[in-house]
Amino acid sequence: MTTEIHVVALVEGKPGSAEAIVNVVAPCITATRREQDCLSYTFHQDKARPDRFMFIEIWANEDALKQHAQSAHLKTLVDGLAPLTAHPLEVSVLQTRF
Repeated sequence: MTTEIHVVALVEGKPGSAEAIVNVVAPCITATRREQDCLSYTFHQDKARPDRFMFIEIWANEDALKQHAQSAHLKTLVDGLAPLTAHPLEVSVLQTRF
């Protein structure tokens, strides 16, 4: 069984917040991709609902995800998104079944 951890995080922005969200997210993307055990970290915008975004992440293991969760750049991201989002980030940590 793989030790990789997959994460999907939903960002539901307030109407008209798309550009501001992208500006808040950009520095975190760069910093996160430099983390040692970050295998993939991508940010996607919903084509039908432009104020809705998803992070799709792959981490080498659970410890890597825990370290990311404690990083200064993630805290800055969460704090920066708070006034722009309709509700807190919805994060799903996934277990590969097949």
